[in-house]
Amino acid sequence: MRTPAEYDAEGHCITCSDEGIPLRVVAVTPATGLALCEDAAGRRTEVLTGLLEGVVPGEVVLVHAGAALARMSGGTPLGGLARSGDGSCQRPI
Repeated sequence: MRTPAEYDAEGHCITCSDEGIPLRVVAVTPATGLALCEDAAGRRTEVLTGLLEGVVPGEVVLVHAGAALARMSGGTPLGGLARSGDGSCQRPI
């Protein structure tokens, strides 16, 4: 468990900011382990996909520090996530 000193004024982890961003995969280059992804505003970025097997265009992945860490289940729409008090992401109620 983290101590209060490890959080900033908004309650985010001072090391990683508890930021996980949902991005839609646009294209995948398996040879390089990179995918072109875009956010809800259409901004595109390259993302490392080595932690996930079989990433395909159209799926939504949770990205932190330029790496896809998890697949979003149930076709979660981009922008359809909210931060909970513990820093994890969840669907808004």
